[in-house]
Amino acid sequence: MLLQSLKKLSDSVLNIQHETDEEGTIREINDKIPIRGNNTWMLICSAVLASIGLDTGSGAVIIGAMLVSPLMSPILGVGLSVGINDREMLIDSIKNLALAAAAGLVVSFLYFSVTPLGEPTNELLARTTPTLLDVGVAFFGGVAGIVSISRSDKSNAIPGVAIATALMPPLCTAGFGLAVGRFDYFLGGFYLFFINAVFISLATYMIVKYLHFNTKAYVDQAKQKRVAQAMVVVLMIVVAPSVYFLYNIYSDVKTKKRIEQLVIADFTSRKNEIIKWEIQQADSLKQVKIYSVGKQVDENLVKHYNEVLAQNKLEKYRVKLVQLDVSPEEMQKIAYDITNNMTKDILKTLELQKLQVQHADSVRRQQKIELNGNATRELKMLFPEIQKVQVGDMVSTTNPAKADTITLVMIDWRPPQPVVQEVALKDKKPVKQPEAVRPKLQTAQVQEYEGRIKSYLSYKLQRDSVQVISTF
Repeated sequence: MLLQSLKKLSDSVLNIQHETDEEGTIREINDKIPIRGNNTWMLICSAVLASIGLDTGSGAVIIGAMLVSPLMSPILGVGLSVGINDREMLIDSIKNLALAAAAGLVVSFLYFSVTPLGEPTNELLARTTPTLLDVGVAFFGGVAGIVSISRSDKSNAIPGVAIATALMPPLCTAGFGLAVGRFDYFLGGFYLFFINAVFISLATYMIVKYLHFNTKAYVDQAKQKRVAQAMVVVLMIVVAPSVYFLYNIYSDVKTKKRIEQLVIADFTSRKNEIIKWEIQQADSLKQVKIYSVGKQVDENLVKHYNEVLAQNKLEKYRVKLVQLDVSPEEMQKIAYDITNNMTKDILKTLELQKLQVQHADSVRRQQKIELNGNATRELKMLFPEIQKVQVGDMVSTTNPAKADTITLVMIDWRPPQPVVQEVALKDKKPVKQPEAVRPKLQTAQVQEYEGRIKSYLSYKLQRDSVQVISTF
């Protein structure tokens, strides 16, 4: 009963068949397999971007190249075609994938042949020794990719899959290896690309079988068994080198920690300051190179460390001490002087930036005053009914998360004035009597003026938020 409940729960949680659009999935992958037209341009741009990113060590540029790359569709096409027994799609996918890989190699080879940099960066070196972990990334990235495409409501998982599996950068690493004559780099980069392609295709094949896509032709059980056996053999051959690389990396990390416990910790406990230490290859042996300052170290201590390493099955490692002729006090003084000078430079830079900001603020304030003054004079010329104009800024606190600055315009309109007329002469002087009173501005007319003033000041002051308030 419990097992049935767990099975029912897992089916309801993991089942994706009811959300699958089989025809749409096949159509979308098949339409994007050909590398021609727009895809060709995208491929070339992706290869150039990946090469620049690897050459400069820029992760952001490399991510951009991953997103632009059109390599994912032919790889998905391989897995899909095997899953539905579509021979034509399989041939088309392999042909376009080979064409795309060759184009990526050529473009990256040409770039690294002419670049003035061309030094192996960390981004390049990280793609020369693929491990079993990269196999996991490729497989689960492929699962996410085909599940995303197969959904009836398309999701945005494909960009994430493109970034995770990183198809173009390993291919460009292989091109770098060809350009500089380092075939170990070429083999490492191309092997990582091959791993990604194979396991994305495998993940696609498995999900297609899980979703029970209809096959184009009948496949008998014996043939299907032979295909499955062949796939297992190919996968074992592909995975074997990555297991070896992962074991080597694990062994190197384990050895380095062991040396740190046996040698470095003991050396530090003797009150000798270590600047840095590293392991270097020297013919058939490996040197544990220690750079230190402080009192002179006896050569017998180095022999003792070599014996300790040999006793712990690290006989291929030899300690080499590089004693710097600087006392700890002098080293501290050098560090203090460097830090002090850097601090002074930083303070000078900050002070200079502060003065520049103050000067810029002062210039902006002066320009604002002049601009407001010009706008005020022009308004009085355009609208004779205006008696006084005041322009200022006000910060709106309606939304505390996003404060908005509003330009507030206060306008005093002239009060109505009596209109007088000369009506008679008395003692040779004209006598003026009031004839009428100039009517007040009507509300509609004020609103029209305010709208025109708002538009004028928005253009004149380059402000979006202008509010006009009238008083009489």
